Amino acid sequence: MYYGLASYLALLILFGFIVFFILGFSQRSFLYFPSKEPINISNYDYTGMKEVELTTSDGLVLKSWFKKPNAQEGYTILIFHGNAGHIGDRVEKFKRFIASGHGLLFLEYRGYGGNPGKPTEKGLYNDALAALKFLSKQYIFSDKIILYGESLGCGIAAKLSSENAFAATILESPYTSIADVAQRHYWYLPAKWIVLDRYEILAIINNIKSPLMVIHGEKDNVISIEFGKKVFDAAPEPKEALFVPNAFHNNLFEFNVDEKILGFLEKRGIYGSKYQ
Repeated sequence: MYYGLASYLALLILFGFIVFFILGFSQRSFLYFPSKEPINISNYDYTGMKEVELTTSDGLVLKSWFKKPNAQEGYTILIFHGNAGHIGDRVEKFKRFIASGHGLLFLEYRGYGGNPGKPTEKGLYNDALAALKFLSKQYIFSDKIILYGESLGCGIAAKLSSENAFAATILESPYTSIADVAQRHYWYLPAKWIVLDRYEILAIINNIKSPLMVIHGEKDNVISIEFGKKVFDAAPEPKEALFVPNAFHNNLFEFNVDEKILGFLEKRGIYGSKYQ
């Protein structure tokens, strides 16, 4: 009896230690995987992107990449990338948008690509507000901005779009919340209840104020398509879904997704200079 009780208590202590460790020290290391080294933009000269500095409300100066739209009245795509790597990893992926004549702002988060600070949900949201402030200084306002969220970045794009009207919002591999994704992966822990950076999309998606496109791979084993479908179903019209058979989490653009995104934008009168 005493042996069984002792074993039970030992398991409780061990479980408590695991929860404490996740909560106190390492939780964000399971969510954010930044490449911290500075990026040499000269390796990407062919894109026409220029390095710019964004200043956040908490005093950080973030180096990001920007290309103006070719047309004076053109649109700009503001990209919030996923949780790993840096903006340079996405250049090839978005090259068709660059070629289309749209403007692009690749926001590089705090703690990524040589930028100061550490990533948190609140911090990344402040970074996004700094990006919008920068664009406004270029006389590019929300009606000429397309929000693009990639994976983790969907939470930022959805929050901004629930607060203000933009030209369009595109969510690639969205989730209902990071807490739900964590619970799916760490089913043996009360992950849903202890996640700090929650990025609640399902709770706010009904407030979205711009045309929405949701893109998801049907074989995504990082963020289940079940989450993407729930987000899409809860969103108001106008909206469009692209659920890609045989696509996983990181290879959606191998299925001509960029062409379909440009088509979605064109149907709403959002053209790059190439098409005007």
